[in-house]
Amino acid sequence: MKIFKKSYENLALSEKEIARYAKASMEDVAVAELIRSSIAEAAPILSGKLCYTRFGVQINEGVCNFGSFSIESAHLAKNLAGCSEVVVFAATVGIEIDRLIKKYNSVSPSRALVLSAVGTEAIESLADAFSADISKEYNMRLRPRFSAGYGDLPLEAQREIFKILDAPRNIGLSLTDGLIMSPTKSVTAFIGLDKK
Repeated sequence: MKIFKKSYENLALSEKEIARYAKASMEDVAVAELIRSSIAEAAPILSGKLCYTRFGVQINEGVCNFGSFSIESAHLAKNLAGCSEVVVFAATVGIEIDRLIKKYNSVSPSRALVLSAVGTEAIESLADAFSADISKEYNMRLRPRFSAGYGDLPLEAQREIFKILDAPRNIGLSLTDGLIMSPTKSVTAFIGLDKK
């Protein structure tokens, strides 16, 4: 199974989404300025990297069979119903945003909170850009991304994803024994491919 890698620079960051993640309002002038200055500080250190592969899938009574492994999840099965292929990917915006958040945790908790929201928006932006790219590349309609820990898809599915993609070697993304990803602003997901 071939593993592909992509890099994305200059990720699109929405101030409105960052405010939503931070549970704040852009109508507050001080908050808006904090968000803008946090974006300016974080943007140069965000480095979008991902690895992915594409393979067949068969669904049978809540079990998703991917050939070399299967996962029991009624929710993932429903999401992938009717798809004959799936893309599985791992993505990260890098460790530097974690370091920046940690730097501000004790000196400016509000800035740390906003920087965390910037990182969350960055990883979502990366996943959206990748989804748009593979939709065009494969000329397929995509099902919504589905990640381990969502619905009844167990977090333990992360182990299989990391094993298949060799995420530590390919993009520097590791998984702890407690199933926490490092860097933290990272995501893994399945995307069902549907004919247009």
